[in-house]
Order: sequence, then structure tokens, then C-alpha cells
Amino acid sequence: ERLTREEANGKTGCYCAFWHQKWNSMEEWQRRQKEDPLKNRDIVRSRMHSGFHVGTLAYKEGELLAWISVSPLPEYYWTWRRTLRVGEQAPKVAGIACINIVPRWRGQGYQIHLLKQLKSYAGRKGWTMLEGYPFDEAAHKRHGDQVAWPGYPEAFLKAGFEKTEPHWLSSEEYPRSIYRFRVSETFA
Repeated sequence: ERLTREEANGKTGCYCAFWHQKWNSMEEWQRRQKEDPLKNRDIVRSRMHSGFHVGTLAYKEGELLAWISVSPLPEYYWTWRRTLRVGEQAPKVAGIACINIVPRWRGQGYQIHLLKQLKSYAGRKGWTMLEGYPFDEAAHKRHGDQVAWPGYPEAFLKAGFEKTEPHWLSSEEYPRSIYRFRVSETFA
């Protein structure tokens, strides 16, 4: 909660709740972030207490390093298209929707390290595939930090993920791709 509260300090109020709800417009989501961020926190807490996997925290030397929104595809509302495409394997495929590194640790290569650690975590959870959805370099050049929240393509590649296909919501203005890693027995 401390990480998301610090990030919400007038900026987001996200709590990664976006992925678990239906929104009629981005304006509606942005209004919620600004006006009632604690409702987002409560939604994520409620899902967690109901048995959904909403993400994981990473620590460095006892300090919070990052929050990673990672869940089996059917547990996210916004991955329904991907869930349908993946089919019966979807409960074993985990999507990485967001990687939020504490500001003081950013720019030091931790995203690559975290993605590598997620491989072992995925094996322990029984997931067979990890997917990430970073925006392509063209989107990063055009929009900067606005599109950093799902991670950087280079970090996924360096962590051993393979770029496979365009993201289902990719557009000319916001190009993004799916990066996959097949979890083997060695990571269990």
C-alpha cells in the first residue's frame, strides 16, 4: 500500500484497479483516480481477499522495491480478448499488466531482475506462461513516461521473453506488443 499511496500522491491513485473493472471511458477512470483513489485500493484488496491473484511485491534489503500486477488472464477484466484467444490454457497464462518500481530504485536495471525472478515465481504458482505487454519503442519516443507502466520492451527481451505478436489493443498512436516466456520445469 505504501508504494501505491506514494505514487498516488496527486499523480495516479491507481492501485492497479483499472484491470479488474469495466470502464465506460478513460475519463471515468481518470476521475476515479483523482477523486476516489481509496476505492481503487479497496477493490484490489477485496479481490485479493476473495482469492484472486492481483500481484506481488518485491523487496530489496527489507525495503519495498516494486509492485508487479501479475495475474492469470481470466482474473483480469481487461484481458478477456486475450483469454478467449488463448483458450483453455488461459488460467495457466499469467499477464504482467504493470511494473511499478519505487522511484528511488528506477533506472538501475531492476526491471530486468524482477522479470527474471517472476519466472521462478510463475513456476511455483503453477503457471506455464508469462506474458508482458509493454508499449513499443515508437510509443515510448512519442509519449515518454506516460507509457512506462507496463515495462520496457528491452527489459523483457533481456529477461528472456520473446516478442510474439501485436497487443490486442495496439494502435498506430500507441503501438505495443506481447512478450512471452514459457515457464519450464526448471523454474518450478
